[in-house]
Amino acid sequence: MLISRKSAFLLSLPIVIGTCLGTVWAGDALAADDAASPAPEGFPPAVCAAPPPPAAPLTKPSVNAQSYRPFPASWQKILDGLVGEGRVPGAVVIVKSPAWGVRVGTAGVADLASKAKISPDMQFRVGSVSKLFLALTVLQLEQEGRLRLTDPVLKHLGDNALVAGIPHIGDVTVGDLLQMKSGIANYLGAPAIGFSPQVTPDRHFDPEDLVKVLSTAGGEKPLPPDFVPKQTYPNPYWVSVFQGQPPSPAPAPYPFWYYSNSNYTLLGMIAEKVSGLKAEQVMQRYVMDRAGLPDTYLATDNKTLPHIHGYTKWGPIPYPHQVYNDWCDVTAVNPSYAWTAGGVVSTPWDLLKLGDAVFKSNTLLNQGTKEKWYTFVSSDLHIGWEVSEYGVGGLMQPHRAYGTARGHGGAFPGYKTLLYYFFDADTFFVLATNTWDQGWEVAMLDGIMPLVASAATTPRPKAGATGVKVGGDGTVDVSWQAGRVYGSSYTVFWGADAGKVDAATGLAHEGVQMAAVTDTKARLTAGRGQTLYWKVDTLAPDQATPVVSGPLWSFKTAK
Repeated sequence: MLISRKSAFLLSLPIVIGTCLGTVWAGDALAADDAASPAPEGFPPAVCAAPPPPAAPLTKPSVNAQSYRPFPASWQKILDGLVGEGRVPGAVVIVKSPAWGVRVGTAGVADLASKAKISPDMQFRVGSVSKLFLALTVLQLEQEGRLRLTDPVLKHLGDNALVAGIPHIGDVTVGDLLQMKSGIANYLGAPAIGFSPQVTPDRHFDPEDLVKVLSTAGGEKPLPPDFVPKQTYPNPYWVSVFQGQPPSPAPAPYPFWYYSNSNYTLLGMIAEKVSGLKAEQVMQRYVMDRAGLPDTYLATDNKTLPHIHGYTKWGPIPYPHQVYNDWCDVTAVNPSYAWTAGGVVSTPWDLLKLGDAVFKSNTLLNQGTKEKWYTFVSSDLHIGWEVSEYGVGGLMQPHRAYGTARGHGGAFPGYKTLLYYFFDADTFFVLATNTWDQGWEVAMLDGIMPLVASAATTPRPKAGATGVKVGGDGTVDVSWQAGRVYGSSYTVFWGADAGKVDAATGLAHEGVQMAAVTDTKARLTAGRGQTLYWKVDTLAPDQATPVVSGPLWSFKTAK
């Protein structure tokens, strides 16, 4: 009941399209960059190709752009710090929640040559968030009765000799592919494919090229499977904590699963076969068009490049250390080597729109289909994935101290992406950054989201209240509840200009009134018939987050 052992060479190759929250925890991924070193033995030379020309300037904003306010200073500081330290060339983060509304933070540039500022209106490569797009396509085909999750893969692809030659494929279902339970090896383990972004960055791959390395019919020895379909393993806590002893009876075993891009290549082929359309067409019809994502498409070649250029110091393949002294532009790597597992191009605004469509409505999936989608397998044996599960179709469920999310992460040479919905707090977190080096996307997530989730809450008067009485001394009593961080003191800002109040800090608050208090209440000066905006910053110098900015609230006083 063990996963098959791969050679040391293959073990050295991380999944370069798939990404997970946990990749950052492996070793010292957030340590300072090393100086550039030669490519290690067994890896191709690290040669940075000439960069492609800058993208044409944007002529109009995204149709899915929403009204927003900029990040509070404490959030923005995290992005500015990573750009200023040279960790990332640029980053865009969108946070959307009932308390905060829509907030956007940007830092750095979309293109180092043109110095164009990065923007949520710009297209970029989303990597394995593509799996979510494909899974939503397949699940809608199931919803229409055109396939079942219990269908054997060979029911749809049995006439393809390469697919029929994949070891154990006769025991694999559509649902197994969606949930990574097939045991089929990751085709990126084949050097001709895994190294292609460095050795042959312009090379075009057909789906059959990606499947060939998995099949006994491919002409060469196929990559060995990771495990046999339907294989299980004992509950790890039963083994490690209780050593297989009481309590009794023994808990049910866990199903094996392993993240492999090959699953989503086969799903792309099935979607084509069932629909009679090319993958880019069927995904366009079922996801991009239905969700209203005009700036999103499945890229099948490198003829059209995204606005945001992608960069790396660690190489367009996963070299085990830094190989360039400065940023290398890898925007033009041919995305066909990722195909339906990682080839989608989108914008942060489109990703937010997709999140709304799938997590907060039945625009794409009805409730019955979502019940299938929200079925998870444990990730406890996956190093770096221990605090996560994987659902039936491009769906991660990571657990963090500040909440549990659903969505997916993505990596592609030069890019990292996160699309997460923290359903317990009704909060979206969308991230795009133009490097795939190390785990800086997780540093942003774990830096910003605790601030989002720890602010003062429950304002009194309620947010948006009207007819609030002004005392005879021209004041209004306000109060709030401490968030996850209790302050040793609180700074209250208020005034008639929403923008100025929202941007105010203890060091810069021109045109805004400010008061420092030690309790969760204050008295604000106010006029009659006035709309007053206010916020509370939590000061906790002994905490990991010494300043927690508060959301903007308002009330209108009685005349």
